[in-house]
Amino acid sequence: MKKILLPIDGSPRSLRTIQEIKQSYDPKETEITILLVTPEPRPHKMTDDNDEVKPMPDHDEIKSVDENDAEVSRQLLASFARMMPEYKVDTALRFGNPGPEIIGFAKEGGFDAILMTRSSRGCTQKMGSVSTYIVRNASFIDITVLKGI
Repeated sequence: MKKILLPIDGSPRSLRTIQEIKQSYDPKETEITILLVTPEPRPHKMTDDNDEVKPMPDHDEIKSVDENDAEVSRQLLASFARMMPEYKVDTALRFGNPGPEIIGFAKEGGFDAILMTRSSRGCTQKMGSVSTYIVRNASFIDITVLKGI
C-alpha cells in the first residue's frame, strides 16, 4: 500500500491535486493523508493608549489557536476527504510554519511520497516558498511537485 501525503492549503490550485491522485493512483493500492497547516498567530508590537510600546506578553499568554478557526479548518479537511470517497483518506491539522510542519509530519508518518502543487500565486511558473522548502529539505522522501496546475 502506497502512503501519499497531500498538503493542501485550500486554494483551487492545491485542490486540483485531488484530481491528479484520482487519475494516477489506484484506490485499492493507495492511502491518502490530507494535511492542512495553518500558521499560528504571531504577536505584534503592542502599544498602550499613549502609543508607548508595552512589553510583549510571555509566550504562554499569547493565544496560539482560535478554536473557531481550528473547527473551520477541520471542516475544510473533511470536505476535501469527501472528494475521494473511493480512497482510504485520513486528515491532519497542524499549526505553525507550513514547510517544517509538512516535513516533520512526513517523517513521523512514514509516507512514501508528498504530492503538492508548485504555487498558488501568479503565473510566474516558479515553485512557491513552501514547495521550494520541501524540495530542499525532504530528501528522505519522493516528492512530486505538479506542473501546469
